[in-house]
Amino acid sequence: MAVKDLNDALERSEAALREVREALHGGGELTVRDLAARHNLDSDALVAFAEAAGELLGERPLSTASARRAGMLAAAGEVWENELGPLLSSAQVRALLGDVSRQRVDELLRARRLIGLRDQGGRRRFPAVQFIDGRPQEHLVDAFWTLADAAVSPWTAASWLVAEDEALDGRSPVEWVRERRDPERLALVARRDAARLAQ
Repeated sequence: MAVKDLNDALERSEAALREVREALHGGGELTVRDLAARHNLDSDALVAFAEAAGELLGERPLSTASARRAGMLAAAGEVWENELGPLLSSAQVRALLGDVSRQRVDELLRARRLIGLRDQGGRRRFPAVQFIDGRPQEHLVDAFWTLADAAVSPWTAASWLVAEDEALDGRSPVEWVRERRDPERLALVARRDAARLAQ
């Protein structure tokens, strides 16, 4: 093989290697659509996230660590809502309970007659699963507070409400209450699980 042919073959090999490297490392500019597809996100949501960050920051820079933390906080709320179902605002709960006052909602929370969770922004959120026909379900709310009072985070206690439990014949506490099953058994399972989770 002539030196010229060898050099041509070597250049072609190097060009092919560069293409493979760029493909493996995502060489070139990544489009919003590519980034969204890579991470299973809606491209409009990704753009809205970036726009909101830009509007809030103005000319100040956003570090990679801060952007990652903001993304995790935003996604955490979605994950919890997917786990627990809809989370109602205070205004929605006041309307659901018959246009009661904020004070009345606070009274119900203090009396442990309602489930309220604080989100990352400090806002109170109310799992919709606690309501049937616009009323909080007493036995479900009691079970929640049994767990929440046992040094378990309120979010963990709320996720327990929707998790299947073999002690409840494979039903979640929410399903157990909706099917009007034995409230004493639910209370017993809640006490047992609270003791186990508190260890």
